[in-house]
Amino acid sequence: MQLDDWTHKEPKQFEYFHRLMGYIMLSLVMIVFHYTEPDTQYQIFLPFFFLAILLILPKLSYWLLYRYGKRIKRSVFFIIDVLVMAVLLSAVSLNLVLSLLGVVAMLYTAISNKVSFLMLALASLLGVAVFYLCNILIFGFGDYFQPTSSELTVLGFICLVTYFGVGNYYQAKYARYVVRKKNHYYQQMSRYMEFANQISRYAPVQLWQSIMNGESEAKIEYKRKKLTVFFSDIQGFTELSESLIPDDLAFLLNDYLSHMTEIARHYEATVDKFMGDAILIFFGDPHSDGVEKDAKTCLDMAIAMRQQMKILRERWMKMGYPPLHIRMGISTGYCHVGNYGANHRMAYTIVGRDVNLAARLQYAAAVDEILISEDTFALIKDDYLCVEKQALLLKGIKEPVRTWQVMEKYMSGKEGYQRWFDYEYKGFNLLLNLDEVQNYEYPKLVNVLENMIKRIQTQQHLTNDQGMVKLKLEDAVGISELTSESSGPAQPSVFTEILENSVSVKSENKPSGKGSHQAS
Repeated sequence: MQLDDWTHKEPKQFEYFHRLMGYIMLSLVMIVFHYTEPDTQYQIFLPFFFLAILLILPKLSYWLLYRYGKRIKRSVFFIIDVLVMAVLLSAVSLNLVLSLLGVVAMLYTAISNKVSFLMLALASLLGVAVFYLCNILIFGFGDYFQPTSSELTVLGFICLVTYFGVGNYYQAKYARYVVRKKNHYYQQMSRYMEFANQISRYAPVQLWQSIMNGESEAKIEYKRKKLTVFFSDIQGFTELSESLIPDDLAFLLNDYLSHMTEIARHYEATVDKFMGDAILIFFGDPHSDGVEKDAKTCLDMAIAMRQQMKILRERWMKMGYPPLHIRMGISTGYCHVGNYGANHRMAYTIVGRDVNLAARLQYAAAVDEILISEDTFALIKDDYLCVEKQALLLKGIKEPVRTWQVMEKYMSGKEGYQRWFDYEYKGFNLLLNLDEVQNYEYPKLVNVLENMIKRIQTQQHLTNDQGMVKLKLEDAVGISELTSESSGPAQPSVFTEILENSVSVKSENKPSGKGSHQAS
């Protein structure tokens, strides 16, 4: 258990502990060598030399880390270990077993500390130099590579195996510890990301991403920017809430908001807030593609919402709900956008005249109508078909406001790629969404449209420019024979009068556009 405590330390602490253990083993070897080998003089003082080095190493370690970093510190400490081993080998006169064990220990230290080959070569040269200096100045030149006594051999191998074993045991334990920490941090990160994703649903995704990327901070601040503001609601939803049970009302509201929000996300809009069935959206913050591009993207989003609302309305009607329609208002201008509230509770939103103007335009819009302000019209007029409406006096705004109704986007040169076809006329309504049609359904749709075209062409052939049924040739021949039998050859003027009277009778007795009719 105590060994686990020692090995379960930080790498810097274990490094000192491992070196301390190695120097103690060297001291023990020198003591045994001094008392078992003849002609020894100063070897007994080497343990004190090792102790002095151990006392200096901590302060040297902090200094090297502070001035040069971990890599230089490891290299310097390896050189110190090599010099200590050189002194030891000089003291034992290159005793055969002890020298071999010392070299193996240094190689193990170099590998575990990831010492470069250049540093290993430099340390070896310094070790050789210190070895000869110790021989010359302290221990003298004795008989090298003498056989080692059994006591020193056993002790040397025990020390080396212990040194290797503790090091490998620590490496294995620390590797498992790092893996556990990594898994723990990964689990915590996954947990925090899951929490962040859940919390992000209560805030605009652009704001959440900006905060996570470090581009914004959650503090009370705001800025003035030119934004395009979108406001919409469902016409008659308040009255509908009084006639529906809460579950049905919640289903309609959530179904509507989920589809509209998905469209807004597709166009990278900033969804500010939901206010019942009303939605406040703006373009231009935190990210903007330019004021003009933001306004056009906002209109594309509004048109897509209007088209999606038609599909939702048809589906809701089949489920037994009343038909619902959307109203939309769009305005472009300078607003203040940012965080408002208190330090412990704030909201990211926009304030300004154009926010109020967008809400008033939405309230004044007719069903399924997109009403825009003059500033927005100036930015998008080249790409969208708009109809000017009568100037409106809106609540909270002093002067009359010029408004335009957005009909559709100009698709010149892009008809072949259009995915939506939305056309409505008296007695004719076409709504086609190719994104919802499967490939195997195309022949059926083509057959329906071809039959429709043939029926219109037949109706066009049966009626004249005024919408009245055309007189057939056999009708004219029958009238001619009738007049010839009664009063002889008819004059052209008389035949024309009879023909006109006959056609007049046909148009009075039978509605136009119902096919051909034989004269009686």
